[in-house]
Amino acid sequence: MTPQEFITAIAPFAVSEQQRTGVLASVTMAQAALESGWGSAAPGNNLFGIKGTASDLATLEYVNGRFVTVHNGFRVYDSWEDSIADHSDFLLQNSRYAAAGFFERSQALDYTGAAYALQSAGYAADPQYAIKLISIIQTYQLAEYDTLEEDDMPMKFDHDWQWNMLGDALEGLYRKGLLSDYIWVEKAYNRQLTGTELAWLNTIIYARQSGIEV
Repeated sequence: MTPQEFITAIAPFAVSEQQRTGVLASVTMAQAALESGWGSAAPGNNLFGIKGTASDLATLEYVNGRFVTVHNGFRVYDSWEDSIADHSDFLLQNSRYAAAGFFERSQALDYTGAAYALQSAGYAADPQYAIKLISIIQTYQLAEYDTLEEDDMPMKFDHDWQWNMLGDALEGLYRKGLLSDYIWVEKAYNRQLTGTELAWLNTIIYARQSGIEV
């Protein structure tokens, strides 16, 4: 999975969590990318390395000036969406993050301040943790997601076949002349179509089927 594919996969969940809890979507995605190696190392769908008792895994931690392998129990989730929701709850439930100014900086849409607040609150032992998060956010322009509403994000489907079926349906409508731009078909096949766009398309298609020229 490429970084962009990973971002596309988790962005809707991160934006939704920002609306629910105030945790910046950009920070959530940067942490998930850093902690899981862009989704390549997330046993039990645990994108953030949050510890628990569900499994016993080896992890690298920064101890006394160097990285060492430590075995600890980690939480296990049914999906990445569940992992992202639990990450938000974890930050909310641990008062040290609010005390460090994380939510204040998040409310101000200040991802730099939020990243340093995470580090000062002890989220990770790596002294470069905040710098790494900021670099990911800036490289992949993740701050753009901090100002999006959930309706602006691609729809959430549980299965790929649902996206494919939607793409096939829109392609059929395009061939019948009820859609004038193939871009909508491509957005469905590429899993990028938003709920707002689909609602708009439905209105246009209905109007054309009713003989209204739009």
